[in-house]
Order: sequence, then structure tokens, then C-alpha cells
Amino acid sequence: MKIILISAISSNGFIGKNNQLMWHLPNDLKRFKNMTFGETILMGRKTFESIGKILPGRRNIILTKKNKIHFFSSNKTNPCGTFEVYSSLKQVYDLNYKKIFVIGGEEIYTSTIDKAHIIELTVIHKKFYGDAKFPKISLRKWKKKYEFFHEKDKHHLYNYSFIQYERKD
Repeated sequence: MKIILISAISSNGFIGKNNQLMWHLPNDLKRFKNMTFGETILMGRKTFESIGKILPGRRNIILTKKNKIHFFSSNKTNPCGTFEVYSSLKQVYDLNYKKIFVIGGEEIYTSTIDKAHIIELTVIHKKFYGDAKFPKISLRKWKKKYEFFHEKDKHHLYNYSFIQYERKD
């Protein structure tokens, strides 16, 4: 199973505050959709609840230790897509999907980074302060495959870069 972590992070490593993103970058959202559409995505319960819906066109896997998640329907299949709920990463790994995109949050990233093959980041070139961080990337374990810098414009308030890391092993 190929595990890909995908996230937008501030220059100082934060990914969210009060269960919300701290920026709006339309090109990052387009990139996220293009990379994950038609794929399997894995998220924690808090990330799912912050999104507030199933992401369409994807198999949504929600990892939670709670018995219930807040959702608008009790039907596991709906017009927006499908979702599955599991209580452990072992259960998810046992599914043996070809590829899974991990989309957050902090706990899920921290729990999966050691098994990940690729990290896809959007780095916002500004410091933000929040309550959730992306795990540190050790350059001993990861090599940068590419980095594309984008200057701020009328639709993007901050400079940002798309960066891909690949595991060295």
C-alpha cells in the first residue's frame, strides 16, 4: 500500500487552529482535488467534522476512537460519495488499498508518517500560529523531489510553494 501524506502548512509548521485552516489558497484546493479525486483518503474524526461532509469522488475513510461521528446521514453511501469508519490504523492497513492519501489531522499525520512513501506539501511562506502542527520532516529520511514557488496574487494572499518529498529507503 502506497501512503501519501498531503497537507498545507505554514512556514513554521502549523496546519490548523480551532479545527480550521488559517488561510485560503484556491490553487492549493485545486491541487488537493486533482491529486485525491478518484482515490482513497484517510482522515481523523476532527478533520472530518471540520470539513463537515464527505468529499465527493473519493472513498473517505474516517479514523476515530469514538463510537459516533457527527454526520448528516446514517447511510454509508450517499450522493456525495462513500465513507468507512475504523477505530485503528491496523484495520485501515489491513484493507490493503493500492494507495491512500492521508489528509489530516495532526494525530493521523504523526501516526502514519513512518509508513508514508510520499509527502505532498503546500508551504505557505508566512508564520501562522495554531494548535495543530505537521510532523517534522527529517532530511535523513526524505529527499525533496520538486519545489514550485508561487508568488501571491489577487486570489492568493501569501507566497506559497508546492513541494514533494519522497522517502529515501
